[in-house]
Amino acid sequence: MWLLTELRTTQLRAIAAREAASADLVIISVHHAEALPDEVKSWIDLWLKQRSSRPGVLSALFDPLYLGTSGSIQAYLREVAKRGKMEFLARSEEKPED
Repeated sequence: MWLLTELRTTQLRAIAAREAASADLVIISVHHAEALPDEVKSWIDLWLKQRSSRPGVLSALFDPLYLGTSGSIQAYLREVAKRGKMEFLARSEEKPED
């Protein structure tokens, strides 16, 4: 498991990319936002280049406690999954009632 802030460091991003490239399941869990940080997109590009063509799943989880939209992130990750020949799953729950 990698914190998104750890992906800011080039060496850690490379290690995380190697691990993701060999994984059958990659889970990205974020708050609702308009876009992913650049370091996350860089990490994704790295592991996509290293990934073999075996089956896999890319899963996106969105924090229900934060308001906002995540449509552009979901579209981006759906395209990432397509490029990596992976199945894409997204889960976003509604904010719980007080």
